Parts: sequence; C-alpha cells; structure tokens
Amino acid sequence: AYASISQPPGLQYYGVRSHGSVPHHVFPIAATMQPATLTPTQIVLTQAPSTQCVTQAVSQLSLPRPQPQQQVHRQTQQYSQTQLRYLLAAYRVGMLALDTLSRRVHDDRPQAKYARNPPYGEDVKWLLRVSKKLGTQYLHQLCVCAVNSIVSPFVLHDMAVEAAHYLSPENHYCNNPGLVMQHLRTTLTPLVHKCQQMYIQCMHQKLYHLTTADYEDFVNIVCSARAAFQITPEGNAQFKEWLQSIRRSKSCKKDLWTQINAALQANSK
Repeated sequence: AYASISQPPGLQYYGVRSHGSVPHHVFPIAATMQPATLTPTQIVLTQAPSTQCVTQAVSQLSLPRPQPQQQVHRQTQQYSQTQLRYLLAAYRVGMLALDTLSRRVHDDRPQAKYARNPPYGEDVKWLLRVSKKLGTQYLHQLCVCAVNSIVSPFVLHDMAVEAAHYLSPENHYCNNPGLVMQHLRTTLTPLVHKCQQMYIQCMHQKLYHLTTADYEDFVNIVCSARAAFQITPEGNAQFKEWLQSIRRSKSCKKDLWTQINAALQANSK
C-alpha cells in the first residue's frame, strides 16, 4: 500500500527518499508498518495532504481522557476520516524517518550518539504522541522500531516510562505505580533492556574521556542509569557490578568516586 504524504518540517533532515519510479511524495510502507485492525477505507489516502495541513491537524487533535476500564488495551479514539488520514500520514512519515535513522545512527560521533538531547529527540516525542492518539498497537509498533533505531539512553528511558503510563488504566495512574512497573517489566522489556545497555555504553565512553569539568554531568548520568536498572528485577545487581567496574577504572579518581557515592545516597532518600 502507498500513502500520499508530505514530511512534517521537524523530520526533513532524516533524508527520507522515494524509491525507483515512485513519485517524490509517495513512500512504500513496509510490512511492519501496516496499521492493524483498520478497514481499507480507513487507510487509503485519496489526496496528498500538504505539510502544513498534516502538522496542523496533528497538533490540533486532542486526546480525550478515557473512562476507567478494566482492560489495559486502548483503541483509537473516534476521529473523523480526515483526521484519521492525517494521523496515519504523520505516523507513517515518522516511522520511515525512524527506520532511516537506524541506518545512520552508528555513523554519529559518540558525543552525539549518547546525547541527553539528540537532534532527533523532539521528533521521537512527537511520533510518540501521534502513536498514542492512534492506539495501543501503534505504540507497541513504535517501541519495537525504537529498539533498533535509538541509541540515546535518555530518549529510550523517557519513552519507556511514558509508554508504561499510557498502557496503565487511567484510574490506577497515580494510585498504583506498580502497574506502570508491571508494563516496564513485561511488554516494554526490550525497550528497557536497550536503555540499560545504552547507559552502560554511554558511561564507558564518557569515563575514558573524562575531565574534572565533566564530573557533575557524569554523576548525573550514573544516577539516571541506576533509575533505569532498578526497573528490572536483576537490574540492581547488574548496576552494582558495573559500579564496581567504574571504581576499578584508572579514570575514576578519588574525588569522582566520592561525588558518585554522595549523589547515589542523596537520590536514595
């Protein structure tokens, strides 16, 4: 299936291109990106919306607060055919851009790879909002794609937590954080494991290029990493083991180790 769409402004730098004889505004949609549980009349885009129209339509759509329900699964809200077409067009462009990112992210410099706010960070947040408007299956699909495309541990961490909150029933959102943790330990486990892996790579990379001016930033990363490792049952043991490897490193001076311990104790209270 093909969707006649234009790229939102925030995603243009990813360099999504057409293939072969396909017109420049038409993109082939991979099998893994096919929308689920929608009828053909819901997914066929009969007219190519302009970039401005797609952006305005997505930004103007509001997601009503659903009524409390027993099941976690959330379906697409009742949007008009026009609204749904714009949302699907935006989602497809975003997924194509994310797929393109997975093929070039390894070419980035380490500082850019593991950045707290990488260039694509806001676009991923935008795509996450779009997927939440479309429903649970689209969110799951995005999370699977993110595991293969994103290397910033901070983006992965934020994405996992926000997805877990969305998957939790509304009436338990504040009163039962255990349900949020349950999703992080089941449905979203691949995303969490990738996040943990990227934190380790990030800290190793920074540790061997560390100056005293970088100590504060490094300590903050260690604290963020511990929060990610605490999500999984085995995470605490893994984090402690990694922490000892830092202590044994020649790059870890006494002052740095003191700051790390002080920060971890302060964040434990």
